[in-house]
Amino acid sequence: MKRLSLALALAFAVQAAEQSLSLKVEGWHSKGDVYKTESAVQKVKGVIRVSSDLEAKTLTVVFDDASANAAAIQKAISGAGYVSHR
Repeated sequence: MKRLSLALALAFAVQAAEQSLSLKVEGWHSKGDVYKTESAVQKVKGVIRVSSDLEAKTLTVVFDDASANAAAIQKAISGAGYVSHR
């Protein structure tokens, strides 16, 4: 039974993969806007890393695709008061 559990856990771990998503964000004017957006996105379960470029108005998110997806990330951005698109 332990072997079966271990095999299933390993199979699941292999299926989950890190994905990267880059988005343009509208409405950023200051570092405070960036901070607010990054904080909202970091609360999404499965998000591993968030980085942004205020000048280019881009946000890059690395996430575990078994736990998070682009729609959840964009919903968090929207909830913070900003519009994002690919």
